[in-house]
Amino acid sequence: MKDKEDNSGNEGMESRILACAERLFLNKGYNLTSMTEIAKEAGCTQALVHYYFRTKENLFSKIFEGKFQQFIDCIVKQEDESLPFGKLIEVRTSRLFDLMAANERLPFMFLSEFIINPDQRINLKDNIVSLCTEATSRLEAKIREEMESGRIRSTCTMDITLNMFSLVVTFFVVLPFLEEVGLVTDANREEFIAGRKQEIIRTIIASLRP
Repeated sequence: MKDKEDNSGNEGMESRILACAERLFLNKGYNLTSMTEIAKEAGCTQALVHYYFRTKENLFSKIFEGKFQQFIDCIVKQEDESLPFGKLIEVRTSRLFDLMAANERLPFMFLSEFIINPDQRINLKDNIVSLCTEATSRLEAKIREEMESGRIRSTCTMDITLNMFSLVVTFFVVLPFLEEVGLVTDANREEFIAGRKQEIIRTIIASLRP
């Protein structure tokens, strides 16, 4: 019984460290977040953070890969594959948009730590490539079928995935500026975001027409 309690406590502390580190990485970025700060936020010693994750790089990689996996999960769900193609694109784009809406700092993590930070890009490359390959390979047959029938123009899964990602992520990167200059306010924020979601879906579907 005691072993089970110890394991439960260990898992609880590990989860708390991950949650605190994720919050700090999202708010401050990798370079401005220290292991000391993570330990303080989690209510434990720095030695305990090192015990679970060894280095800040390992801790960040675990969080980033988890978030990127959430992104991949938005666009590779097998149950979507029985949907008509247009509906499939709508559902997956909508799911990705909702993920970003629930994690508005996530686009900044993608941009600053994966695109801008070359060291992190190298560290994460193999796992990210593997996840992206999974995301693009599952849809290839369906896209070929749609092209051969003449229902969509010539394209590929990677182009569609990149269009989804870039349109959704760019919106949430620009959103704080729109709020700062008063174009998006508390009064119209919810309606504006919902409208933008539908516009992105329409744009992607329209871009596939022959």
